[in-house]
Amino acid sequence: MSERTLRWISVVVPTASVVVFELFTHVLFTHSVPMWVNLVVAFTGVSIGASAFSAFVFGTMGRLESELRERNRRLVLMNAVAQEASESLELEEVAVSITRNVMQCMTADSAGVALVSEDDGELRLVAQSGLLPGIADAGGRLGPYDCECRKALARGQTITVEDSRMNAACAGAFPEGAALTCVTAPIRSKGNNIGAILLARSNSRPLSPDEVGLLTALGLQVGPVLQNAQLFSKSGAIAVLEERQRVAREVHDGLAQTLGYLNVQMGIIDRLLAGGELDKVRAELEATTRVTRDTYDELRQSIVDLRAPLPLRGDFRRTLREYVDRFTLQTGVPCQFEGRHGSALALSPSVEVQLIRIVQEALTNVKKHAPGARAWLSLKANHNRVSVTIQDDGPGFDPAGVGDSGRFGLKTMKERAESAGGSLDIKSRPGGGTRLEVMIPVESVKVA
Repeated sequence: MSERTLRWISVVVPTASVVVFELFTHVLFTHSVPMWVNLVVAFTGVSIGASAFSAFVFGTMGRLESELRERNRRLVLMNAVAQEASESLELEEVAVSITRNVMQCMTADSAGVALVSEDDGELRLVAQSGLLPGIADAGGRLGPYDCECRKALARGQTITVEDSRMNAACAGAFPEGAALTCVTAPIRSKGNNIGAILLARSNSRPLSPDEVGLLTALGLQVGPVLQNAQLFSKSGAIAVLEERQRVAREVHDGLAQTLGYLNVQMGIIDRLLAGGELDKVRAELEATTRVTRDTYDELRQSIVDLRAPLPLRGDFRRTLREYVDRFTLQTGVPCQFEGRHGSALALSPSVEVQLIRIVQEALTNVKKHAPGARAWLSLKANHNRVSVTIQDDGPGFDPAGVGDSGRFGLKTMKERAESAGGSLDIKSRPGGGTRLEVMIPVESVKVA
């Protein structure tokens, strides 16, 4: 009942009651009836009418209050799920937060989230609480006890089982003899059913239609969040695989160059030994040792960089800051990060991987080619682009004089920037230091 209707009733009903009562008394009672009888009848009639009207008003208010509490409960659950889900793009974390909030808000005995796998189309249990371990295999695939999940997906509607003991699909998911009401609501995103939310509660506390409706609404709300988390996890895995392939190629190419050089050096040393030129042999051996040591240091640094955690989720600004601090501590090269403070910055996994590798390569070049130099790194982001700048006050070089055979790292950094949809600008001159700036378009940027 609406507020407007209730207001009209509160005016019309008392007025009509008084008019009807006056007509009633004038018809039934004459002037011969004593006044006290008239008063008693009037008092009795008004009391009965007021009591009935009061019961109606307070009953209506109680129902409205109950509806308001239910709406507030829905909003609390929706807000809690939305807030926690927005704090992470990790699929398992999002599913666990949904399960936890459903359990708490609806005082359920068991709950879970199952999603359709893109690989084989099977339902996989992503998160659960209170279900038996045997409900899913080691890969998370639901067995025969799917608690009506497949039926909910096929029909695209919420399925309710009043007593789990009377349904074979539900009975095996819970402890033996448990009398539970099971509800399975489809999870939808972009018009497709991508999974299901499972909920079970004791028969002693049956689920109301409003609670079933709440679970159905929740399935519609969390669908896009879960699908985004699925896509993010998939893109993160692809980014890691591409990065492994790229690094493997870079390490292979670098080692190939070094091994080729060592092969030539061995030939030179062999000829010098045959001619008895021991002083020249010693000089060539020292050069070869130096190259071997430098190659070893570079390979070791590459391994250290690969072991550095890639920011596939979280704040890229913080990850970059921590890497710069670690680089300064490990190498002794002073590097100042000029983007320590600011809003959290979230990038796509592939962009984050490429940016951190560009920074690692640039700072490694400072250490190798500019001994004793200082470095500065800045991070800027707006609604148009994000840019990372690495600058040093080292000896510099002439970019125009660098061919394909030299400065192998510069070519790699340009490839990384282009693969992320951006560009790399290199400015340097002999005696004037070096400045590298990588710019990424706004499509890949999200400032929190």
